[in-house]
Amino acid sequence: MQTETLAGVLLDSDGAPLSFQYRSKSCLVCSKPVRWYSRKLWWEFAGSAAKGNGQAILEVEMWRLWATDGENRMFFELRHQIPEDAWEITEVS
Repeated sequence: MQTETLAGVLLDSDGAPLSFQYRSKSCLVCSKPVRWYSRKLWWEFAGSAAKGNGQAILEVEMWRLWATDGENRMFFELRHQIPEDAWEITEVS
């Protein structure tokens, strides 16, 4: 699956997704989201990172969760690009 950009992501006080828009439908998270961190390919950013900002550029916040659009319950894996505050879907089933 190619990644898709997410819009309208609402977060709880801990930064976990509560709801989001997926293909023009509102999805409500119906499980406890699981967060972990992944790494980007460091050599793609080695020359562009300002001193002291490497971690923010290289780490990617990832989330696994179940969500419903009112008709279907789906599993999602989301990627949160923290410096840009951009959300993407990397997997849905």
